[in-house]
Amino acid sequence: MGRSTRHYAQLQRVADAQGDTDGWATVAPGIDERSVSPLTELGLAEAASPDAQAALSVRSGRPVLWAVRLTDDGWDALLYARTQPAPAPPVEPLAPGHQEVALRRSEMDAVRRYIGLDGQLRTPPAPGLESAVKAARFDMESNRWLVHVTDSQAQSLARGLFLERISGSAAAANRIAREFGVIYPPRQLRFTPASTRGEADAT
Repeated sequence: MGRSTRHYAQLQRVADAQGDTDGWATVAPGIDERSVSPLTELGLAEAASPDAQAALSVRSGRPVLWAVRLTDDGWDALLYARTQPAPAPPVEPLAPGHQEVALRRSEMDAVRRYIGLDGQLRTPPAPGLESAVKAARFDMESNRWLVHVTDSQAQSLARGLFLERISGSAAAANRIAREFGVIYPPRQLRFTPASTRGEADAT
């Protein structure tokens, strides 16, 4: 049961109107016998018996013709639904002048380390790069973080991966340069296709 399902929303309405596990919810906006019937059919809620209605009428000083409360299954279903991950945010269209860069988890970690050094680096990350990284969306299908960046932010991102290249692995910088054309230093691209390396070495 996801957070956006009709059952979850109705469970939440009844729980809010009920107040506590011993209370009862009566007719209110969004709560009536018809709207709650899917819950009672599933055993997630129970309607008040005639005796319970009479007791509620005396307590409230007015006739109570119908009331409902969640069962143990209803409370547990509500608790379980709350533990489900929130739905992924909608895909934001690319703003003018932006490009999408898809980062692997390890690459995103490297970019975050780079941003975390802001204030200590002699050349800080480009303005807006931190916000772009924070707004990145993780795509489960491709297993990539999708970051929307301007040209200057993309160059700064590539600089972070360049620093990663110097201190560790060159794989991330090479892949970003190859797949997205984002290169740092900007005029330095020396990738020799594997099929021609032997020929180049032989000349």
